[in-house]
Amino acid sequence: MEGRVITPNRPEDATEARHTVPLTQLIHLMAEYQHLGAHRDTFLATPADDTFVRGCGIVAGTIAVIGVICTAVGAWQGGVSLLALAALPVLLALRRGVINRQNRAARIDLFDHGVTVYRSGQRVAGFRWDSTEVRQETIPFHDTVAVTYLLQLTGPGGVEATLDEEGFARAREWARAIQSAITATQLPAAVATIDNGDTVTFGELSLSLDALTFRAESFRWENIHLIDARSGHIRIKTAGTWRSLTPVSTIPNFYIFNELAERLRLTPVG
Repeated sequence: MEGRVITPNRPEDATEARHTVPLTQLIHLMAEYQHLGAHRDTFLATPADDTFVRGCGIVAGTIAVIGVICTAVGAWQGGVSLLALAALPVLLALRRGVINRQNRAARIDLFDHGVTVYRSGQRVAGFRWDSTEVRQETIPFHDTVAVTYLLQLTGPGGVEATLDEEGFARAREWARAIQSAITATQLPAAVATIDNGDTVTFGELSLSLDALTFRAESFRWENIHLIDARSGHIRIKTAGTWRSLTPVSTIPNFYIFNELAERLRLTPVG
């Protein structure tokens, strides 16, 4: 690709008793249930930034003072309107406070063979590296100015979790660790599938020894000159013309797709 891309019977039973069972114990119960192996690292919630809350308080106080003054000088209609308007930033501040409290208990725990994710009020979700699909909103490249880290994890049975830098601290670290672990674990099986003459599917894209297929249209590897994803879309260059296919965020396990596609493009069959 052009550019370098850098003991309850079930854990759910314990989660139902989260008011009496410590969170750390619930996480390790899930890890044991999923056979995730040894614990490696923990990423806690992003520290709450109360600048927004303070700003809302200042705005609300200023508007309220003006409203009181207007009422005192007889312009009571304008004063009442301003007092009502002052309630809006107060409500916004209250909402942000609730979100901050909910995020305070959030944490990501990495293990040898997978990851657990917890957000306040939700069950602990467990994902194994060998069976998880990860979608990333934007993919960092060496020439990328800024990247917003947002990952969507999907496991067997429809278990899902969304990880974002607003909710979890050290986003660059956990994003890279998760992507690297899933890629290293699942890539060998994907390569073997291709080598056996079968097809590997990534959302609307599929790869085989002969071609890259998008929906019902196939592009033979010898006709693909470049593959690029820096625009946020997968694009291919054939016969001097760029063709945009699908957003990067829709491709499960993008880094596995990228590695396979580059290998096949550079060494096409025949």
